[in-house]
Amino acid sequence: MTQGEQLALDSGCTACHGSNGEGGVGPGWQGLYQSEVTLEDGSTVVVDEAYLFEAIRDPSAKTRDGYGVMPANSLDDAEVQAIVDFIITLK
Repeated sequence: MTQGEQLALDSGCTACHGSNGEGGVGPGWQGLYQSEVTLEDGSTVVVDEAYLFEAIRDPSAKTRDGYGVMPANSLDDAEVQAIVDFIITLK
């Protein structure tokens, strides 16, 4: 298990995003990296590393259409990056 995967589990991310990143209450992580998603304001964005980092660090910054706002977290930048790195691997 990678550090990011363990952090996602320990931080409660998997409760909404699924134990294998398959989604649920929150969007799935499988195949998310480099995909295009629609935001609540109707705009679209390509999910890159910067988007993932911002979405985890500041969940209310760019809310995905069809999903509620993710709760805030207390992860530091290194922990957020580890989770981002894990999400990138879920192709």
